[in-house]
Parts: sequence; structure tokens; C-alpha cells
Amino acid sequence: MRRVIHKLFWVWQLEKEQAWINEMASHGYSLEHAGRLTFEFDETEPDLYVYKTLFLKGWGESVENVKYLKFLEEMGIKVVCYINYPGACWVYTRALKADYPEGIDIYSDIDSQIKGMGVMSGYMIFVMVMTLFAALLNLWIGIGRGFILPLNLICSIVMFVLFTLATIATVKIFVNTGKLKKERKIHE
Repeated sequence: MRRVIHKLFWVWQLEKEQAWINEMASHGYSLEHAGRLTFEFDETEPDLYVYKTLFLKGWGESVENVKYLKFLEEMGIKVVCYINYPGACWVYTRALKADYPEGIDIYSDIDSQIKGMGVMSGYMIFVMVMTLFAALLNLWIGIGRGFILPLNLICSIVMFVLFTLATIATVKIFVNTGKLKKERKIHE
């Protein structure tokens, strides 16, 4: 039986999303498809699968990502689905828990984690620039012609809110990257 759940996770909540999907798997629901706000699960036996979410640079169909995802499949890690964003993709993978009892440890070393955070921060900076541009453009259209266009002012406010959220996300990613870099120095 298919179960569809609508849930929002922000880009900086990668681990929280992954933990939630693994919690669903522990209750006998296997992720079959994910969208930006939608997760589709099928009923399975509890604890059959373990999941890992990845944020990769470039489209899911890029040559580099296709090679990497095939490499994961050769290791017994199935790509469930991925979501393309401009310049990046969000990948959902799973493996049999019997094969990976401790979980899928793709970004096992600190340098790989820092690289993954770099991809995320690059994407978020792109989002920040685009939302700021859209906010300023709508503001200019809304009040810059000698008369006020309420729809453009509303769009400008929405874009400024999205810009603020993207800025918060980027700061959180930079803080986490800084913590990883400090941890790396401790271990050197």
C-alpha cells in the first residue's frame, strides 16, 4: 500500500530529513519517490532498508554524476530518485540494512563532508543572488514608474523573505563547514 506524506525540509536539514526517512523505514515504509515536498512510501518489512541523502554538484544526468551513481549501485546502494535544482541535485539512496548495518557512510571522512558543504553553500549563494535580483526587480517595477503596483510589491516582499531564508541557510552551512574544518585541524 502506497503512503504519500507532504513534508518540508530545508537544505541545511539534510541529516534531519535522512533521519526521518530512516525512521519511516524502521516502521516498515520504504521510500519509492521524493519530490520537493512529497515523499511516497510503500509498505515493507521493518528495518529492511537504510537510506542516505546526498547533495551533488550538477544535474543528476551529468556525466560525472551518472558515473558516481553507477559506482554506488555497484556497491549495492540503489538510487531511489533524485531532484534536480539549478546546478545541483538532491539524491535519495538506499541499501539493504543487512549489507550496511551501521548505515551508508558515503561522506565518511571530514574532507568529503567539507566538499559536500561547499556544494550546498555554492547552490545557496546562487539562490540568494537570484532571489535578491527578483526582489529588487519587482520593487523597481512596483514603485519605480511613478505609480504603485501592489502585485509587484507583494512579489518583492516574498522574494526578500526567500532571500532572508537563503541567507540564514547559507550562514548555517558556513558555520557547519567551520566546525568541520576545526575538527579536521584537531585530528591532524
